[in-house]
Amino acid sequence: MEKKYFLIIPLFFLVFSFLFPFKGGPDRHFVPAAESSDTEINASTSCADPVPVGMIRTCYASKEGISASGFLDGTVLVDGKPLENRSEGKYKTVYAIAVSDDGKYLSVIAGVSPRILFVYQKKQDIWTLIRMTNLEDDVRRVPFLAFSGNILLYEDAVGISVLNLTTFRHSTVEFSGTLKDVGYGPEQDYIWVVSADDAGKEQIHMFLYNGSLVASARYDGKESLSALKAVEQ
Repeated sequence: MEKKYFLIIPLFFLVFSFLFPFKGGPDRHFVPAAESSDTEINASTSCADPVPVGMIRTCYASKEGISASGFLDGTVLVDGKPLENRSEGKYKTVYAIAVSDDGKYLSVIAGVSPRILFVYQKKQDIWTLIRMTNLEDDVRRVPFLAFSGNILLYEDAVGISVLNLTTFRHSTVEFSGTLKDVGYGPEQDYIWVVSADDAGKEQIHMFLYNGSLVASARYDGKESLSALKAVEQ
């Protein structure tokens, strides 16, 4: 009887890993105002591409026919082709990956001590590194990383950084507590951040892209988000 259990348990995990493969991005996302309530901001983060044998995928993103995957060993694959991971630490694990809507930009967060943000631009079918930033925090989990048009949003030690890839103007959205969720609208005007204090109570904050705080409220789901969107109007 005991031998049967040893066979059943590995089989269960094999089936589970097939049905629920790794995918990148935060656990939950707000829905932009222009999209339906059934569509997530990062809805394209699925695991359609096959994972090479013996490799563990940690994150995945796709836009405009481009698919990109990050792996536990530090490998980055874009449309099945390797992209150099320039992490400097001993461990080069890829924690987050994102592709812009127009398929022109790619961003990766990888490495431990230091953890580094990489930004690539596609020029004549070649991905060229245009920015490399050390992130002071060393959180070993999936950080927030997303594109909003030509704006890159990423989680850092103090909050959410907002980087304009056209002008390279940088601003920071700062808040207290632990980051729980991030949302943004299609017009690149506002960012909504949900944070939790030490007691687990959540607050929602509305910021401008320049980092200015517009409003804050206790977060209780979509009702709070709707209230802050009324402020926007």
